[in-house]
Amino acid sequence: MLFPGSRQRLSATRQLRATGFVLPLALSASAVLLLSSASIHTLSLQGRLRFQAAIQREQVADQLRSAAQAFTTMASGAEACLLLWPSVEWASRHDSCSGAELSSLLEGTVADQPWQLLSWQPGPGSGDLRLALADGRRAKFRLVLAADGTQILGISDVQLIGRDAAEPFS
Repeated sequence: MLFPGSRQRLSATRQLRATGFVLPLALSASAVLLLSSASIHTLSLQGRLRFQAAIQREQVADQLRSAAQAFTTMASGAEACLLLWPSVEWASRHDSCSGAELSSLLEGTVADQPWQLLSWQPGPGSGDLRLALADGRRAKFRLVLAADGTQILGISDVQLIGRDAAEPFS
């Protein structure tokens, strides 16, 4: 047999137990939701940064493609005979190419962006072209040459290359 006061204590104890488990459950659920939203936010920011980096790489590649196209335009006419030799030999071979302006192949400007020739290395049917922009970004291209080696027929896709302390832009 229960006393009337003990019934009140028993129901009060049950109420305390019931309210005691709801608060930790609510706190745990809110912490999980907070961490989930923070993770989603972080993933969103990382995706945005990757997208911006990809756009920037494409812009750089486009600038370097334009510089390569400018080189191929300049390497026609009298300057085309210089394509037979590596760029390190152009100064000594300049007399072999009458009317060739060596400076037009060594540097130029495309859309207010200065570029500089790093190297030209001819090969059988093609050649390796390396260019740099004024800010130090560099690229390598494979140029397809005509059979006589004095006409550029095509330009490969850009291959971005790292900066080399041994080849500063001047």
